[in-house]
Amino acid sequence: MSTISRRTALVGASGLAAATAVGAPQGATAAQGARGAKPGMPKNIRMTWFGISNWHYQIGDIGILLDGAVGYPASTPNPEVVTKVRTALQKTGSIEYVLLGHLHGDHSVDTPEWVKQTGATLIGSAAACEEARAYGVPDHLLRPVKGGERFQLSRYVEMHVVKWVHSVSVGEVSDLDGGIETFGFVLKVQTPAKELTMFFSDSGAGGSELTKEHVVDGENRGAPLSNLGLAMKAAGLSTFEIWQPGPESRVVTQARVLVPTYQPKYLMPHHLGARGGFNLFGGLHYAFKPEEVPKLMSVLDDFDVPLVPPVNYFDAWVYDRNGLRSVDNARVKVSLGLPPEGPGPNPQGPNPRAGDLEGPDD
Repeated sequence: MSTISRRTALVGASGLAAATAVGAPQGATAAQGARGAKPGMPKNIRMTWFGISNWHYQIGDIGILLDGAVGYPASTPNPEVVTKVRTALQKTGSIEYVLLGHLHGDHSVDTPEWVKQTGATLIGSAAACEEARAYGVPDHLLRPVKGGERFQLSRYVEMHVVKWVHSVSVGEVSDLDGGIETFGFVLKVQTPAKELTMFFSDSGAGGSELTKEHVVDGENRGAPLSNLGLAMKAAGLSTFEIWQPGPESRVVTQARVLVPTYQPKYLMPHHLGARGGFNLFGGLHYAFKPEEVPKLMSVLDDFDVPLVPPVNYFDAWVYDRNGLRSVDNARVKVSLGLPPEGPGPNPQGPNPRAGDLEGPDD
């Protein structure tokens, strides 16, 4: 497929304790990675988006799943659909960790089933871990977090948990506790040629939500932007190259701060498809159009950051020393009844949130 550039990006790419260790010993430094490949060192991050804020990241022999709400809309997990999607994803990778951004139907409804089927470690809020425990997930697979934790997922993959904040609609503000407990994640990956860096979250906020300190059960969990800064410092990073924010509304209020501060090279918006008739096997039922987020595009243009929205479920990309590029994922798509490229099989209509992605306060 093709490397992402501004021209192609605008039309979409086709295609615990404060320091917690999980699994392998602590990772190599950037200098070590630059000297060449080491045993087990990944060469890239392969990422697959499959609706709403569902992502699969394959990093060498480590597979990470974010959210995984494949049976939505539903109130209980759907083992049959999870099995179907898991079988497809495992054509190109594995699942050792399941991350949950926040406990909400369009994100978490199937999370306990993913953990039960894969035996992966769940990293999420205490409430999410308790829900999984009630579903039958054993305690040794649960890692409750509050934000600020560091996980060494493998020798070369380091992750930091960021206490973020649940999204609010245009013109609204969150409660003192920030609403549903929500997290973002900073990834730092050592490869033979380059250190790969990402920040992703499954929910966003706007305006004062980013600077407001949130108090949860009497404990000050900090302000999202401050929390991100602390995570970046703990990771020894001054930038992340890939930013995956969600949902698509009000992203501009985050971009005005995060883009000049951290200078990402790509913005990949997600949290798409939940409204207006989510059907994983029917394809994304509307297109993400840059013209519907003119304020966001103005910020990105100022800093020459390409927007890389997905076109359809199970679009895939590879991020490596050469940057980000879309890659063929036909084998997975066709196995699920989706076309090898482009939207479909169901027709697309307008974005159900059109006109509500940016507001006067933005």
